[in-house]
Amino acid sequence: MQTTRLSSLKATYYSRSAVVARVHESLVGQDCSKRVQEFFVSTLQKLECDASGLVLVQDSSVCVILESTSDQFTDLCSELRSFSVLIDVKVLATCDDNATRLMKSLYFKKLSIAKPVDDADEFQLAKDVVFNLVTLMRRFGAMPASTIKKTLAAPSNSDLMLMPSNDTVVFLAKHESLMSLDEFLDIYKAPISIELESERVWPIHPLFTY
Repeated sequence: MQTTRLSSLKATYYSRSAVVARVHESLVGQDCSKRVQEFFVSTLQKLECDASGLVLVQDSSVCVILESTSDQFTDLCSELRSFSVLIDVKVLATCDDNATRLMKSLYFKKLSIAKPVDDADEFQLAKDVVFNLVTLMRRFGAMPASTIKKTLAAPSNSDLMLMPSNDTVVFLAKHESLMSLDEFLDIYKAPISIELESERVWPIHPLFTY
């Protein structure tokens, strides 16, 4: 009779998260793509994180959509706080419990998309950016790795339409109404203590302690 451990039956779920940031003012105009790529590669190796997704580097901004476990993404956000190249880092969205990845590897692309930002609501704009990036990942996910590299080397107009412009990323990164790294980590990394109703005693204190 074969015995199966419960741990071996545990499914792995992935977090799909989008982050935007500005390049530090002192570095604007310089090519920071190599430093950004080195940071992500070395940090993910240190965290033993096999992440997939896209890192889009422009003149004064960086936009990332990443697939990893939720804990790994939280750890990456902790590391991002000390990466001096990027400032005003905002978490646009994070979606847990994805059963499969859309892409199998992490790809980097340096590009320049000049398109002004209309007077848009920042929350709707953030949703549009995330939706377009996920659409782009689905498109790339159906390709072999060699084709993805060729496509990123010379993106089609339809691909570029799904990538946010430099102005769009900077606009979102500057908006204080969007979630900063500190706010994200305060929510997702801080320990949470949950107390059952039956355990409450007088004097009454809050059910949830953050």
